[in-house]
Amino acid sequence: MLRFLPSLKHFSLVAALALFFGSVTSSHALTPESCDIDVSDLNLRYDNHLDYQNKNVPTDFFLLVYSNSPGFCKTMERKGREASVRFQCDSGNDFGWVVHGLWGESEKAYKSGNNKGHPRFCKGDLAPLPLETIKPYLCMSPGTRLLQGQWEKHGSCDFDSAEAYFDKTLELAGQFKLPPADLNAKKAIRWMRDNNPELKNTWLHQSRHEFGICFDKSFNLMSCPRKR
Repeated sequence: MLRFLPSLKHFSLVAALALFFGSVTSSHALTPESCDIDVSDLNLRYDNHLDYQNKNVPTDFFLLVYSNSPGFCKTMERKGREASVRFQCDSGNDFGWVVHGLWGESEKAYKSGNNKGHPRFCKGDLAPLPLETIKPYLCMSPGTRLLQGQWEKHGSCDFDSAEAYFDKTLELAGQFKLPPADLNAKKAIRWMRDNNPELKNTWLHQSRHEFGICFDKSFNLMSCPRKR
């Protein structure tokens, strides 16, 4: 079976992360060596198109969002769209809680629940990234279209390059143990606080099927703002 491997320029980063975070990550690790990548499983039609743009909204804090892969795959199967997410849902990899993305957030929009009030597509509709740029992060966020979209919609608002954005996302995500895949978002948050001491007194983000961890603009851990 032909598999893609991370490019050489990422080996030092991967090795450092593995050494530093190896003792704290769960069995569902997110580092590049933790899953198998077969080219035939990848969706090569991963260009995203601009839906709406908020290029003048400042980032007040960052939200690292985790999604439940088994739940996502069930939803895609129910919609008859599983062919577009074959790598995540039918590649033989055991994905549990994975990173949806790292989002620059507007505190005002977050508190008010205005999901369309955050920075978005700040540099417009960007060209698709080379596959070689995306590959090292597929174990963290298992989808070519997902990674392309996160860079265009969110990362481009605060980072100069896709590699810098993905590397920072991987670095932040590597700090935490992740919960079992069979827990819902509410129970997953409880598990995160019980198994990651630094989160014990931290207010985390929760939506119906996802949870998230907030960081200030210097990427220090912080409690997420309380919604109104």
